[in-house]
Amino acid sequence: MRSRVELRLPSRMEYLGVPDVVLAEVGGELGCARRSLEELGTAIIEACTNAMEHGNHLAEDLCIEIWIDLGEDAIEVTVLDQGPGFDHEGWRPSEDLMRQRGRGILIMREFTDHLEFGRHADGRFLTRLVKHVVPDDVVDDVGSG
Repeated sequence: MRSRVELRLPSRMEYLGVPDVVLAEVGGELGCARRSLEELGTAIIEACTNAMEHGNHLAEDLCIEIWIDLGEDAIEVTVLDQGPGFDHEGWRPSEDLMRQRGRGILIMREFTDHLEFGRHADGRFLTRLVKHVVPDDVVDDVGSG
């Protein structure tokens, strides 16, 4: 069974933790492994930071929208902003991995199974993150072997 949680947040950094808390709560209720939820939560915070800062330029009158789609074996998160987007097809990581900023896409790639960027049908820029999840007991069995 698939269900969706939708959030709409002003472009204010103090709201960055909200999607992570919602994900932890609903994912935990579904019995998803904590590590998977923590990784996806980190990726969501990065996606929301980019949407607020680079997409909406921290304009408080512009909101980001987050859709958390919960499936049987995966959680898909879509983050939408009002901005122009970026050249995601031509994007290349910086050689300087120790710099303080600019590692968000690398973090999102590392902590998800699928990452994509594009345009929603209504013109908003979107970031989609997918994480395949397993129940806690499967992770415990693998980790203890």
